Amino acid sequence: MIFNNECSTLTSEELWFLQTNLSIKELNRVQNFLSNHFNYNSSSYSLEKITKKCNLNINFECIDKKESNKKIIPYYHLEKIIHRKWEHPCLLAYQYCGNLQILEKPKIGIIGSRKPTFYGRKIAADFSKELTIAGNTIISGGAIGIDSIANSVAFEYGSSCAIVGSGLNQLYPASNINLFNKMMNSENALIMSEFHQYSGAKKWNFPRRNISIAAICDFLLVVEAGKTSGSLITAHAALDLGCHVGAIPGDITSSNSDGCNQLIKNGAYCIQSPKDVLDIINSLSYLYS
Repeated sequence: MIFNNECSTLTSEELWFLQTNLSIKELNRVQNFLSNHFNYNSSSYSLEKITKKCNLNINFECIDKKESNKKIIPYYHLEKIIHRKWEHPCLLAYQYCGNLQILEKPKIGIIGSRKPTFYGRKIAADFSKELTIAGNTIISGGAIGIDSIANSVAFEYGSSCAIVGSGLNQLYPASNINLFNKMMNSENALIMSEFHQYSGAKKWNFPRRNISIAAICDFLLVVEAGKTSGSLITAHAALDLGCHVGAIPGDITSSNSDGCNQLIKNGAYCIQSPKDVLDIINSLSYLYS
């Protein structure tokens, strides 16, 4: 990996180095600075200058020089693909395998419980199928439960993107490795990570991953979620980032539906059919400008 300390423009590799070596607070500081000062067509900010401007404590001798077969996309190139400004507060770049062009389609996040009921599994499968066939890309987190159903059904019928909570050389969970491998080598799928390729699945990675899902989606659908579900982190992050959020209403006697019912009570769209989601997607003018 070659770093561009004396050239005029930050490279993708340099942004990835920052992404995988800084704390959340430091990433937020850099993201804020770049949002206010950085023009990727005519930047005068090198990695060395960013380090000084943002008061970062970086040991350049510790830079990982291992070659990677994974590709990197910086946030400002991602903006061109998703048709809008990147609103994530502390993410500079992703490492990915697969086809980034599927993110040019409307992007619908489908998330929920890791221990879904039969009702939740059926809803996730039915919505993933219908929304994918309608020409959308389904985004989920590749976890067991609703995520696995959403990613696998979308992959079968169209475009599927998994944003994972581990590095791309340490994919998690093991039960989805076959699906991940197929997705990595398909023109209709994509796997993305904000973590170093050899980073394992640490518990604090998943709230960060959830915010990434929220940042990329045009609409987020929560299928089934308890009161303390990580899906609620994603839903609240999506609302903070200006993404539309909907939830599937559930049985009021089921703890798996508490989170969804509360979201609806607090103003999320009450989603009862795939058409409800498509109507909202069709109203988003930036997708079709």
